[in-house]
Amino acid sequence: MDFKVYKFISKRLSKPAEDRSFLGFVRVVALISITLGSMALIISLSVLQGFEKALFENAVKFNSHITVNAFERKIINNTPEIINNLRRFIHGISSLHPSIERQGLLKSKNTLEAVLIKGYDSKNDITNIKSNLIKGTFEFSDKFSKEIVISKRMSEKLNVSIGDNLILYSMRESPAGNLAYPDIDKFKIIGIYQTGFAKYDDAIVFIPFFTAYRVFQIPENSATSLEIMVSDLNLVQSLSEKIQSVIGYKYYTLTVFEMNSSAFAWIELQKDPIPIVLGLISLVAVSNILTILLITVVEKTRSIGILRALGVTSKDIIKIFIFQGLSIAVIGNLIGCSLALLFTFLQKNFGLINLRGEVYFLDTLPVSIDIWHYITVIIISLTLALISTLIPSYIATKINTIQAIRFK
Repeated sequence: MDFKVYKFISKRLSKPAEDRSFLGFVRVVALISITLGSMALIISLSVLQGFEKALFENAVKFNSHITVNAFERKIINNTPEIINNLRRFIHGISSLHPSIERQGLLKSKNTLEAVLIKGYDSKNDITNIKSNLIKGTFEFSDKFSKEIVISKRMSEKLNVSIGDNLILYSMRESPAGNLAYPDIDKFKIIGIYQTGFAKYDDAIVFIPFFTAYRVFQIPENSATSLEIMVSDLNLVQSLSEKIQSVIGYKYYTLTVFEMNSSAFAWIELQKDPIPIVLGLISLVAVSNILTILLITVVEKTRSIGILRALGVTSKDIIKIFIFQGLSIAVIGNLIGCSLALLFTFLQKNFGLINLRGEVYFLDTLPVSIDIWHYITVIIISLTLALISTLIPSYIATKINTIQAIRFK
């Protein structure tokens, strides 16, 4: 039988009788349910992948792939020697630089906020944080200048902007190695950045690298930590262990995944249940096709009997019902995928949905557009739809021709 004939008969069978509109109503409900099911599943997968990518991308804007620290937050002395040893014995390191950071307080006229003060040098900017600048500049006027770059969230909390002055309270290290001496300095705001990663936007400020040396009274060729970037992210953990064996017990290493373990653990926790739950919704939506075809068998029993009397075979009847079920599934999936793509595009480019950064780590709902999400959802949905058409198709082929023609 020709495809056009299948299409014509299928269309006639799906058309409700003049005095019965229930079949048409059920078809609309099934189409909407499949559309919503595929759209919900694709959006959930896009959000989960978007969260994972955004968390990692923002984490490495502030943290290197591997960080070397001294126990009890002591100063790392003789950094040139340690750096040379690591470059000599560890292969896979793309960049390695000393870092200076200390906790402190930042005060405007009426507000006081706790911050993490980082010394910034454009030559050692391995995380490329300056790409997130939204106002001002990351170029300090002098390597010993009293200038500072803060986040947009911090500027809103302190109610300050470019050109305003802030009082920075930091702690110097005493000769005994304890943080005991407060240092108070006035800094001018020259830049404001925004990454959207609330965990860091709420806390980190940048001052010139050599100014940090002076403010914290750190000896030359020393650092509070070493920042290491690797050429292959898959080797982060193994390289961290190798670095630990080279630097010895006085120091310890932390990977970017360990420093942000809570955020990544939160994502891993969501990965399994959400797709399963929404997948069940899609399964229920596809099962509506089974209901529609069963109702079609009941309402169109006489029509099926007439077709059988005209010589339509059992295989042709099965093909007609399969065509009906798959046509609903295809249309529903195309509409659902189109709506999901439209939503993810708008969210990705315009940030329609905002989040509470202190709860969800990010200020804007992240999404990721991945063609494999669409392909996977469509294949699974069509497969389930195909399976759901088999039972009604089989029932339709078992109808007695004479009894079907007499059926009212």
